[in-house]
Amino acid sequence: GNNFGNIHASRVLPKHMGANVWIRNKPIKKSCAKIDGGGWKRVRHVPAGYHWHPATDQLVGTAVYGKKSDDVTAPAWSVRFNKANFNEFLFATGDCKKWLVAKKWS
Repeated sequence: GNNFGNIHASRVLPKHMGANVWIRNKPIKKSCAKIDGGGWKRVRHVPAGYHWHPATDQLVGTAVYGKKSDDVTAPAWSVRFNKANFNEFLFATGDCKKWLVAKKWS
């Protein structure tokens, strides 16, 4: 599994109902875009606990494991998204209180 940031994971994941990775293909504009545009598709989930995602694909989208679920208490899962048309990631805690949008190529 992924051992990156285990101390941070143990402080954030139990308190904020796990964490998720979302993707979307948003048109690139010259001006700054607001985050409230929607269009996100959840592709990875880890429940509250003390470890990050078990994926080791460096967000390429080839790691597939678990069973996709909308339940925030579900075990960790990931669907293939390496061929999806997207240009942004949304990293968010399960309760959406902590989040970050990043360009795919960042």
